[in-house]
Amino acid sequence: MGPTGGNYTTCTTVGESQSEDAIHPCPTPEQSMVLMVKNPPANAGDAGSIPGLGRSPEGGHGNPLQYSCLENPMDRGAWRATVHKYATTGCSLTLHHTEKPEHEDICEYRPYSCPCPGASCKWQGSLEAVMSHLMHAHKSITTLQGEDIVFLATDINLPGAVDWVMMQSCFGHHFMLVLEKQEKYEGHQQFFAIVLLIGTRKQAENFAYRLELNGNRRRLTWEATPRSIHDGVSAAIMNSDCLVFDTAIAHLFADNGNLGINVTISTCCP
Repeated sequence: MGPTGGNYTTCTTVGESQSEDAIHPCPTPEQSMVLMVKNPPANAGDAGSIPGLGRSPEGGHGNPLQYSCLENPMDRGAWRATVHKYATTGCSLTLHHTEKPEHEDICEYRPYSCPCPGASCKWQGSLEAVMSHLMHAHKSITTLQGEDIVFLATDINLPGAVDWVMMQSCFGHHFMLVLEKQEKYEGHQQFFAIVLLIGTRKQAENFAYRLELNGNRRRLTWEATPRSIHDGVSAAIMNSDCLVFDTAIAHLFADNGNLGINVTISTCCP
């Protein structure tokens, strides 16, 4: 296993066909307004007192009242609720149109992207196809068996942004171990170590992981719940949900430029 990033080989060390059919489509400005009340009785009162309703431009008691879904907040949700784009892959939620973009970004039924760090691989597919993709497209990633292994990152002094990746297989699941080096600003680099489950967020809650650096009378430990590959490495780093250390600390535990990280996966009691 060797590093990637810069001029290095990526990860060496490391649908949508359904249209958005509206359940209750909102009329566009080019269409006629929806007729809500026809020929109201004489005692119906002044339409101006009813929020969202108004007389047609011609006026008169015989003309129908008109409705705009952009004006009546009580009816707006019903008229503009839509089925989002992952309904065909299993999601049964029906959302207000304003909730769709946020939900689609985190929907468990959206396609899985290649979990390897970096943006060079654009593969997407089902969860069941992730491991097959990794084995065929990223053959250089090493897989170790067992719940307690050593993740060895070689040549940590390489310049620039570098990723080290390997796989750990235990408890009938596969876990991706990632060590990422970033240069936060000139002359200051940080390391981020994280464990991802090749699985859903719900499945990830059944496990815990521990990362441990051991050196000369020193120990640095991080324990957490693995992230699903649906969340990805970037989300973990952005939320500081990973083991973080700088170059100086890395050198305290490194041996000839190689850094060994003890990784232990365990199951959580339900």
